[in-house]
Order: sequence, then structure tokens, then C-alpha cells
Amino acid sequence: MRGGKTWYRKPLILPPRYMKDRPYIVHPMEVGKIVSTMTQDEEIISAAILHDTIEDCEGVDANVLKEMFSARVAGIVSQESEDKSKTWMERKSATIERLKTAPIEVQMIGLADKLSNMRDIDRDYPVCGEELWNRFRMKDKATIGWYYKGVREALREAFAETEAFTEYCSLIDKNFG
Repeated sequence: MRGGKTWYRKPLILPPRYMKDRPYIVHPMEVGKIVSTMTQDEEIISAAILHDTIEDCEGVDANVLKEMFSARVAGIVSQESEDKSKTWMERKSATIERLKTAPIEVQMIGLADKLSNMRDIDRDYPVCGEELWNRFRMKDKATIGWYYKGVREALREAFAETEAFTEYCSLIDKNFG
């Protein structure tokens, strides 16, 4: 990823609402690794690693990604990005709806992103208990569960036979019932 060091290093630690003491780069790398179990396409894997950059890195937009990587990578990352000017519920509802009809590579990254998040929740929930939900913008466990279950249903048809989807479903059932 040529040149990535100059702009991707800005947010080194996830905001406190996420998993504590976890370097920022761990999540995107895990998302890339999960995607690599479903495809060997390097542009899709690169987009998976870069999936949060438009949302989280100051000065990064689709034009920057196009210049530094490719138009395809920029397009995939753009489709996976949320509009942070909207409320949590608006963003998450839009994500669920978008994933239902998104191109398979965008769906793949969506699944990997949410699986990585669910792995974090599964690691921390036994330690933190109900306090865990205070780390998130949406602090209501049932509403967070609604989101992850909605993503599950949006992706079921495309990924029901994959190991990543099976693990995702298992973690949702374990942590949200």
C-alpha cells in the first residue's frame, strides 16, 4: 500500500467507545484477513483494510484513495462508508438496506467488518459485562443487537455457506440471543 503511512497513521487508537487499549490498525487488518478467506482479489482485500479511512481519517476521501490505490478500491471503500452527519439509527438502517443489494465485494467487507466487531464484543463482554455497551455511541444492547441481526439477515443469502458468516451468526446468538 504505497504511501499509506502518510495519512493512515492519524488515529492510532480507537476512540474509547470501542475496544480499549487496542491499536487502531488491528481492526482493519483483521477485516482484511477475514476478507482474504473469501477472495484472493488484492483490490478487495486492500479495500477491506482501508474500509474505515473515509470515515475516520482526516483528509481522506475517495479521490485520495483513487490516487493512492485505484478507482476500484476507492469505489468499494466509498460504498462501505457511512454518512457520519446522520444519526446512529439513520446510518445503521441505511447500512442494512445498502448491504441487501450491494455488490458482493462490498457485502464481503461488510461481513468481515461486523465479524471483527463481534469478535471484540465477544472478547470484552465476559470481562466488562453490561458496562461494555457504554463504550459505544448507541449504549442500548438491544438496539446494537438489532443492528447486528439486521446485517446478518441482509447478508444471509450471499454468505450462508461461508465460515465467516457461520461464526458471525454464532457470536450474535451468544451475545445478543
